[in-house]
Amino acid sequence: MPYILSPPITSKMPGMWMEGTPYEKEELYSIQPGKLPPVNYDKHILKSHSLTHAEAQLHVVENGHGIDHYFKNPGYYFGRTIVVRLPGNNYKEVATGNGIYHWEVSKQELEENLNRVLAIVGGECTKLILTSQFYPLNEEGFHDPNYVLTLSVEAAQYLIGLEGFNLYGTSWKSSDFKPGSPDRPIHKILLEKAAIFELLDLKNVPEGEYFFVGFPLRIQGASESPACPALFTKEETKF
Repeated sequence: MPYILSPPITSKMPGMWMEGTPYEKEELYSIQPGKLPPVNYDKHILKSHSLTHAEAQLHVVENGHGIDHYFKNPGYYFGRTIVVRLPGNNYKEVATGNGIYHWEVSKQELEENLNRVLAIVGGECTKLILTSQFYPLNEEGFHDPNYVLTLSVEAAQYLIGLEGFNLYGTSWKSSDFKPGSPDRPIHKILLEKAAIFELLDLKNVPEGEYFFVGFPLRIQGASESPACPALFTKEETKF
């Protein structure tokens, strides 16, 4: 069975960015005797950034390209992918307290752990999904937002320096942690040549090599879009 990387979406989910619940449903039609049309049909309101989603450059660049740009080369959204689980627990409490812990992955950490996995599976890395062996979950099954996992600037620059690199995925809710700052440097670096997926459900996914399929909703002009990606093992992709 493939690994489905999006937890179920429910109306009880809390927003992660103070935007209220990220999912609401409104009934438009319901099946009732003698009433037309004879269908159940609901309106679904989704606030993508608190759900598993893909991001486009427009999310952090005023005149950047939107989600529709990536469909010009659909290869952004499928292909061989490496999953890396950083060993140990390197989350450090931030100076402001409030129960927030941050693991900023250095270039050395990233390179060593990526090469460790590639030494087993072989080949190059054009798509990377990154998480840690240890991270708490919230009630919805997402990576606890209080345990921040992001790349350093040097680590992000290392990734986009890899030939053909075009996708970065993370279990955390964002690719940057800059409270109080207007800048989003990691997003901007990665989005120079890659698509980004955030809030991936990776709690049961072992390290290794997979085939990723993760097309978001094709919303023209969107800065982000909800998605339900999946990872297939090599055996599952043999016909």
